[in-house]
Amino acid sequence: MDIKVLEHFLNQNEIPIIKGKPKTFLGIAKQPHYENVLSNIYAFFFNVNEVHKLKDLFIKSLVELINTSKLGKENKVFESFLNFEVLTEYGTINQKRIDILLQNNEQAIIIENKVYHELNNDLEEYYNEIKVTTKMGIVLSLHPISDISHDRYINITHQQYMAKVMHNLGNYVLHANDKYLVFLKDFYQNIINLSHPVMEKEAIQFYYKNQQEINELVRFKFKLREHIVNQIVTAGNRLDGVSKYEPRANTFNDKRLVYYVSNKHKELMFTVVYENLLTDEKVMYIAVEMEGSLLKDRTIYNQIDFTEEEKKYAFAEHFKTTTEYWSHFAVVHYHPTEDEISNLSQFIIDKLKNDCLLSIFNKLEMFIDTNLKS
Repeated sequence: MDIKVLEHFLNQNEIPIIKGKPKTFLGIAKQPHYENVLSNIYAFFFNVNEVHKLKDLFIKSLVELINTSKLGKENKVFESFLNFEVLTEYGTINQKRIDILLQNNEQAIIIENKVYHELNNDLEEYYNEIKVTTKMGIVLSLHPISDISHDRYINITHQQYMAKVMHNLGNYVLHANDKYLVFLKDFYQNIINLSHPVMEKEAIQFYYKNQQEINELVRFKFKLREHIVNQIVTAGNRLDGVSKYEPRANTFNDKRLVYYVSNKHKELMFTVVYENLLTDEKVMYIAVEMEGSLLKDRTIYNQIDFTEEEKKYAFAEHFKTTTEYWSHFAVVHYHPTEDEISNLSQFIIDKLKNDCLLSIFNKLEMFIDTNLKS
């Protein structure tokens, strides 16, 4: 691993920032892509009499897109679209389902809602099922579809449609229900999230162009983490009366902390949290932690004769306010320098002694042994 080569690479290249997608309510509910869920939301907003008070925003936006499409320009399908009902999962004679149907006595818009599934629906049957004078089919998809096998259907992407809705929204905001404006914006973000990949093409190209250097940097970070953990373990091994314990792999605390557990009382420990030493914050903290039965009566520890120096750290705010099954009785945050990180085990030993964490731990252990041991 040539550090000078990696340093030159970083100096000569601007690393693309991979932005995470904003969370949406549907994403939190793990239903961002379910077609029937999206259909129900569209149906709610299509209903001009619903509590959102957005009136005809959704149908007006859809008709605009229809009339500006090639088929719409040739035929001017809809001058207006009024007094319609909104139906979802509308059954055909052969027991198939139209995702969304908008219709009045003379007009209909038949919407096939596609997200990840292939377009293999019987569009002809859907079209023939609806008996009105003027009708139009729409395949609403995540990405453009060029081979729709029906000349009375057009393709509109979810993002094209919702962008048109948001473009027209300004004329409706004043009278809209604020609660459902929030829902609408969140729904739009969900559509954007679905429509775009996690990584854009340029970022993927950058990776393959610089694959060797990037992988070296990843290994470099793993080496730093390995160094930090080894140093923390070494410090634990140098302490009397405790046993090192690392959380199980793939759990929340994995790769973020190490415990030094009391050999006398397994619910008493030091917790060394190192995860942010690998970030720009370059911060870690050490806590004297208690769990379970040791927290049944927190007032009993007032009997311990702590020195004035120890009292600066003992009875931490977390201990006084939390109701969890675990608590930090004392905690100190640190911003070690690069030199101190290189010899982190000695840094930890020094801080445990100089900041009274070790003496607090020993007094707690003695008090528990004398007063609480069953």
